[in-house]
Amino acid sequence: MTWSTVLSLLVATVVLLPSAQPSRPVAPDSGSPRVVRLAITPAQLGAAKSLSLLPRSEELTDGDGAELYAKAVQALPQGLKTDQVQQWLGAPLDELPAADVQAILQQAKTSLELASQGAKCKSCEWPPFQSGTMPAGLSGYRDLARLLCLRARLQIAQRQYDDAVGTIRTGLAMARHVGQGPTVVQGLVGVAIAAMVLRCAEDVAQAPGSPNLYHAIQALPRPLIDLNQPISTELKSLDANSQYSEATRNMMRRQMESSFDRVRQLMNRLDGTVAATQRIEALRHHVAMHDGSLPARLADIADVELPADEKPFVYRLDESKAVLEVSPPKGGRSKDAIRYEITVAR
Repeated sequence: MTWSTVLSLLVATVVLLPSAQPSRPVAPDSGSPRVVRLAITPAQLGAAKSLSLLPRSEELTDGDGAELYAKAVQALPQGLKTDQVQQWLGAPLDELPAADVQAILQQAKTSLELASQGAKCKSCEWPPFQSGTMPAGLSGYRDLARLLCLRARLQIAQRQYDDAVGTIRTGLAMARHVGQGPTVVQGLVGVAIAAMVLRCAEDVAQAPGSPNLYHAIQALPRPLIDLNQPISTELKSLDANSQYSEATRNMMRRQMESSFDRVRQLMNRLDGTVAATQRIEALRHHVAMHDGSLPARLADIADVELPADEKPFVYRLDESKAVLEVSPPKGGRSKDAIRYEITVAR
């Protein structure tokens, strides 16, 4: 199996991974957009301006994030019920069995604490890129991310919103650290982790009394996970590899560049999700200021700084709900689009 084939399979895995949550269904046609139904709660911007979804500079430490994440993965409990965790990630918040969820989180306490420490590290020194090899422990990072999302969801269900934002902060920081690894495959895992963690922001948007995350989302870097550097590293490594003839290198380069086009689409799709989540928070502010009424246009929302160019977004009112559609990234597929159907919780 060639490296480009391995990469293509992993790209497919990353495409599917964020959608595998039962309460956030994809339409039966696998080529259809993801449909997300949200009943948002009103929340003014207010004091939420102080919230952050990444560690602040004064919180950062001198440790090595990669070392701490590796320890966190090694400390994951044996026989972790990943299917059960995945089911809970898709369940309505009010149906989470708090005692059972807490029991699994307690088993993973050491791993979760190590992940939190890793997320606050200034540096994350991954082993250097080695052509033709797979980074170790990638499935473990996904398991760790699922547990972080489960903890955030339980905290949201229990209205422990400061703690939930802190857990989301850990998850996004870990996603960026993993995404900064030297290989494209590792970068894709970072993208998948960030996509999972952003689902928790959808839960926040529907929770009574929860803070508005508009400013916190606005402050996130774009791209959230930058995969251009590992793409460049892998192409340069291939060009310098004397093991293959020039003709073989050229053929492999074409295969890799084709796969990397899809990688960039996934990177851009993630940023589209970030931008959509920010607009959902803007809608929460509007309904809080207008007695629960949704705006006729996104441009009608006051006190926020949404870009004048609304591409790739389409927004409209459809009777009692708003529809926010996110187009696929340039060159993307229909299934890369998202359709949010938004009502106001009563």
